[in-house]
Order: sequence, then structure tokens, then C-alpha cells
Amino acid sequence: MTQQHDERMDAVLERLRARPGVAEQLPPVEGALVRGALAGRSVYALAQEQQMSEGAVWNVLRSAAGLAANPPASATGGMGSDTDPGVSGGYGQTGFGSLAPEPPEIPD
Repeated sequence: MTQQHDERMDAVLERLRARPGVAEQLPPVEGALVRGALAGRSVYALAQEQQMSEGAVWNVLRSAAGLAANPPASATGGMGSDTDPGVSGGYGQTGFGSLAPEPPEIPD
């Protein structure tokens, strides 16, 4: 292995070790690649085992390292989120009049 290869692998493994549970969040093949890398297997060996190119293995490991470094945001709503169903969104009366589903009254 070259020094560049070792440095890339060290950077990927550092991120994966920070969140070792990331492998369980991935599809089976990708999870197996991450677990194999964390166990010390080489990219070449992982590629041979999964019958894929080394480039594809690197792509999976880099993506998993990115996921480990930047976990996805929570799917719950935050402040100001419209989480109520319906036309009004549960806001009720506002300073601009009702947000009820009825059309506004038009004067005669």
C-alpha cells in the first residue's frame, strides 16, 4: 500500500470509529464493508470478497465516513414547524384574520 492509501484509510477509519454503529444503519453489503474495514481488512480484500471494484469499496467507505461525521438531522419538526394536518395547519386565528378553510366573506 502507498502512503496516500494509508492516509486515506486512516482518515476514513477515524470517522467510522467515532460512530461505530453507522454500519447497522446501512444496507447489508455496505454494512459488511464498513465492519470489515473497522476489523482491519484491506480495501483490496473487501473488494475481492464482495466481487466489486476497489473504487466501489472506497466510495462506500467514504460515504459511510461522511454519514458518521455528519449524522442526518432529526425528522421531527422544530420551532415554527407546521406539524398539524389540514388547511389551517393548526394555527387558528392570526393577526391577519382566520386561517380557517372557509373562503373569506365578500361584502355586498
